[in-house]
Amino acid sequence: MPTIKDYILKKYQRNAIDEFLAFELKNAEYGGVEVRKTPLGDRVVLRVGRVGLAIGGRGRNIHRITDALREKFELDNPQIEVTEVDNPELDARIMAFRLASSLERGRHFRRSAHGIIRRIIASGAKGVEIKISGKVTSQRARVESFRAGFVAKAGDPADTYVDIGKATAIIRRGLIGVQINIMRGDAILPDDIEIVAEPTSTSMIVDTGTADEPEILEEISEEAIEELDEYPEIEEELIAEIKKEEKTEAKDEFGELDEVDKKAKPKAKKAKKKKEE
Repeated sequence: MPTIKDYILKKYQRNAIDEFLAFELKNAEYGGVEVRKTPLGDRVVLRVGRVGLAIGGRGRNIHRITDALREKFELDNPQIEVTEVDNPELDARIMAFRLASSLERGRHFRRSAHGIIRRIIASGAKGVEIKISGKVTSQRARVESFRAGFVAKAGDPADTYVDIGKATAIIRRGLIGVQINIMRGDAILPDDIEIVAEPTSTSMIVDTGTADEPEILEEISEEAIEELDEYPEIEEELIAEIKKEEKTEAKDEFGELDEVDKKAKPKAKKAKKKKEE
């Protein structure tokens, strides 16, 4: 049981640290935190969209956060490392903070939501869903939803490829809740099927001198090739037969030409005699 209790206390501490940093680094577009245990102390890695605002002038903001983590959350010698998010438009938490900041500045919620959707889709996301709940335009609370593309709702695709971010905005009428679900562009869905054509039989192409119509030889089985390798005598006999066939074909061609010449000679002689007469 002590292990279960320690696990729960550890998770509670991590969530409390995350909420504290989200409040302190709201303007810096806070994206998340990772706490690692090292021999030299606790290493805290912050993911933000604006590194300059997170560090502050001369590192004042970081020093203040370091002292708070040591005193309030009892971290052992916390060493803070600030990293910038490569593509903040695909981070649901950062985009939720941007939308909440836009609502706090007095911008209309529909215009802000559609602007966020356009940015997310332009960055390569497969789909996005935004929910804004609270007293957005009147004294009665309601939920406004905005969608674009495809966002998985259940199953393994929803657990693997959907990033969920939440934030809150404080306006005159009260508290506004913001939730953004982003479907990553590299998501592989179960119904994504690629049909591959069957490979055709291999054939040999021999260049006979005419590029228009290449001559395709018949397929040679592997067994026949192995027999030729094992018995070189058979290979020599086949080569000799091929040479004989070529010679006979050449003789036939030349024989036909000789017959044509023989028939043409007397006709030519008769034509000469007629001319002389």
